[in-house]
Amino acid sequence: MRIALATSLTLMVFILLGCVLRTEHTIDAHIRVDVRHVRQQADAVLDFIEGRTDTLPMEEGAGDAGASTLHRVLQALNPVSIAHASPSLREASPEVTRLAESMRERHSEIEALRAAGCVGEDNRGYLSFRGCDDLDEEEEREARELVNKENEDRRALYQEIARLNAEAGITAQQVERIFAERRLQRAQSGHFVQLPPAGPELEEFRNTAAGRRLGDQVQPSAWVELP
Repeated sequence: MRIALATSLTLMVFILLGCVLRTEHTIDAHIRVDVRHVRQQADAVLDFIEGRTDTLPMEEGAGDAGASTLHRVLQALNPVSIAHASPSLREASPEVTRLAESMRERHSEIEALRAAGCVGEDNRGYLSFRGCDDLDEEEEREARELVNKENEDRRALYQEIARLNAEAGITAQQVERIFAERRLQRAQSGHFVQLPPAGPELEEFRNTAAGRRLGDQVQPSAWVELP
């Protein structure tokens, strides 16, 4: 019985090793797996900032003692280690909580500027001040300061989330793009947004209801008002 079990385990290892050797592993493929988790983190943070939830989520990290035997075997064999979830954003980084709470506090003011067409979302995950005819000089100065504070917090948040996912090879620039993508999906009619650069994200937007209504206005990195 022991010989048969040992033979079966050895055969499974060789089969898995063969699959790994036959599979073309690339950093891009590895990143695509991890990016899905960062998108989940981005959605959780945005839900909190926008008031859809009252707390950041608690997540049970993978890759711990409870991980499956198959998962650990694949991690050992795979030259590009398998992505795993980072701990809860709240547990792993009080800084994420602090920044998210700061952005939540100013969210209503940002939304008022957005509704008035004074600000738009660029394709790197930051606010862009567009100017407002209805604001006097002092109000415009305050609005610009508000946008600057928001962007400072966003930059710090992206860097912190990249740090939490550093083991997966995630960079702050990737986190920026992910947040820009999620914000574009949440944007509403009348909002000003900068469309993604040429690539899959732009084509995905082109096929949405808003993209079809915009028609020829859907161009790489173009600024548009959503219909």
